[in-house]
Amino acid sequence: MSREFSFNLSVPLDDIDEVNRLLEKAKFSYSPMRISRKPDRGGEARFYLSFPFSGARPDLSFQEWFQKSQKNNWELLGPTHGRWGLV
Repeated sequence: MSREFSFNLSVPLDDIDEVNRLLEKAKFSYSPMRISRKPDRGGEARFYLSFPFSGARPDLSFQEWFQKSQKNNWELLGPTHGRWGLV
C-alpha cells in the first residue's frame, strides 16, 4: 500500500445534504480522492477523506478550497499522513 494524506470531517447531521453535495463536487475536482463515511457520533456525521501521496499535494489545495465553503460548526482535521487503504 502506498502513502496517503487524509482528513477527518465532522458535520452536524442537519447539514448532511449540504456536505454531501459539497463532497460530490470535491470528488469530481480532486480525483482520486476517496470518501468514506464513518459511524455517526454525538449528533454529527463523520467522514474520512483520503488522497494518495504525490509530490503535487492535492490535499493542500483541497483544504484551501473546502475552507471557503466550510461552516463554523464543521470540523476538518488534517491533513495527516498514513497508508493508502488503511482506515
